[in-house]
Amino acid sequence: MGEVNIPDDRFLLKRLRKGDSYAFAAIFSRYYRSLVLYCNSFITDMDECEDIVMDLFVEIWEHRERLDISNLRSFLLRSVRHDCLDAIKHRRVKDSYSAALLLSMDINSAALDNYILYDELKKLVDDTLSSLDAKSVAIFKMSRWDGVKYDDIAKSMNISRRTVEVRITNVIRQLRATIKKHFPTI
Repeated sequence: MGEVNIPDDRFLLKRLRKGDSYAFAAIFSRYYRSLVLYCNSFITDMDECEDIVMDLFVEIWEHRERLDISNLRSFLLRSVRHDCLDAIKHRRVKDSYSAALLLSMDINSAALDNYILYDELKKLVDDTLSSLDAKSVAIFKMSRWDGVKYDDIAKSMNISRRTVEVRITNVIRQLRATIKKHFPTI
């Protein structure tokens, strides 16, 4: 029986540069599996490893005319290692972005929750104030919302300071009772 002549890498590269698909298939079958296993030493997902190695071979085929490789095995190993590191960096960037996005969503969700709570409280306060006597509400608003001092309110409304205090206290008591009833944890 005659000896089978297996072409070496230099011969296959030379043929590949000329567009020989058989040379490409020979290189692929010679290195594909071992490159996937080598890739797997960096990346645990076998599907991703196969994709990385496949992408490398696609790139080799697409740039076959311009290939300037002296040692095919070293070139393939370096390329896979480089592509693995790029994939790992890309994953880190994606993970950072995802984390930032989730954090941002949590902040936006908290802001939305606060807005809804504020809206509910505002409606509750407005409803409660509209059910009280107008003079007491006016005194309360001047004090709490406009920052007017009790003595100035008393002068402007021609009532005693003590009356201002009592009316504000009654409004606050009513607001507290209503809010406690609807929001017992506050």
